[in-house]
Amino acid sequence: MNTHDIADAALAGLEDGYAIVRATHSVNVRWANSALTTNGDTQSTNLTVVAIRRSGDSAGLGVVSGQAADTDEAHLLALQANAVAASATPTDAAAPTEAVVHEDFELPPDTLDPALTDRLVGLVDGFLRQPAPQFGYAQVDTTTTYLTSTEGHRLRSVLTSPRFEASARTPDGTTWWGANTLDADFAGAASRQAHLLGLSARQEDLSPGRHRVILTPGALADLLIYMIWSANGRDAAEGHNVFSEPGGGTRLGQRLTPRSVSLFSDPEYPGLQTPDYVVVEADSSTESVFDNGLPLGRTEVLRNGILTALRASRPTAATFGLEPAYLADNLVFTDDAGTGDLDELIARTKDAVLINCLWYIREVDPQNLLLTGLTRDGVYRVREGQIVASLPNFRFNVSVPDLLARIADASTSGLCLPREWADWFTRTSMPAVVVDGFNLSSPSEAR
Repeated sequence: MNTHDIADAALAGLEDGYAIVRATHSVNVRWANSALTTNGDTQSTNLTVVAIRRSGDSAGLGVVSGQAADTDEAHLLALQANAVAASATPTDAAAPTEAVVHEDFELPPDTLDPALTDRLVGLVDGFLRQPAPQFGYAQVDTTTTYLTSTEGHRLRSVLTSPRFEASARTPDGTTWWGANTLDADFAGAASRQAHLLGLSARQEDLSPGRHRVILTPGALADLLIYMIWSANGRDAAEGHNVFSEPGGGTRLGQRLTPRSVSLFSDPEYPGLQTPDYVVVEADSSTESVFDNGLPLGRTEVLRNGILTALRASRPTAATFGLEPAYLADNLVFTDDAGTGDLDELIARTKDAVLINCLWYIREVDPQNLLLTGLTRDGVYRVREGQIVASLPNFRFNVSVPDLLARIADASTSGLCLPREWADWFTRTSMPAVVVDGFNLSSPSEAR
């Protein structure tokens, strides 16, 4: 039985709706205390069935998901989805998107090369040779998605996502490095970790307050991911988030920062390619199952510092007078004035606090997108273009739009892995940035 048969079997049980199959192959390697511990090779197939019962401009939806190994299990999920749709509270509906058929729809799911485990072990080797105890894991997932509809969609796409995280610890400090590509400089990263751990023995104090900081690309990614998650058009139109205009409306068209920066997703972005159509398995305030199959292109949330888009499905956009906007499964931030890499940015900075990564990020106030969290695995003093000492960890408080307005310098953008949100979002390209007035509100004992 071919995997696409599972989607077709589910669709056969629907009068109106969608069947979405995701077939995933995953390979991983883990290590602790500078020794390889485990490796894994797993495959899974998950089916989501969306049953629709239309009534005028509204519809009842039934969404059921589960593992489906054969057509009988697929048909059972379709029956369950129909039953849910029959009793569901109606929601706003939209016309189906134009049906598209991919020539490769009936191909089997992509699988990973059996030699990939050995390749991952080879990438880990440079870290295991370092003197400090090493911890981490490397993983590559490839997911083949089949989207079918009663309107005639037969779409197939493949998304491969590498993720590599390496931590090291000494009695004086810890450090972390991550990558979302297998083409990164792994040897250079291992050497850099050893250098930074050596600096941990030189410790200085730092008073709480507002400081000039350098955020690594991964640290910036964690903050901007939360920003695009919060860029909810409906919430903005209803006055519930930072993108609301006082007195009514949204801040679309307003300048958020004097710098010429752009924040966007693009399914064709080199190194971060993603499917170029919408796949939605459940309705939310920003997504609608009726938009399944909608073409995706470059969507700019910020262009030259100006807010240009807020996330909205077609039904939401029609209700609140917005343009429909979906983001592909990647996020890119660029600064037109950015030059060099992180090391070059450090070299031209006279005095700053270098923050390696962030964690435990939580929202404090949606009205100004104020976030709090902790620094982790490396805070350093930069003087005269050199990293000279280790600093304590801190709790921080920062409004993300305010941070954008306080950027004083930036590197060029490059592929990077966020630390906090990597379980949900890995496909980012960011610069390192110098930010003035970053609020390190209180010291933290976290390591």
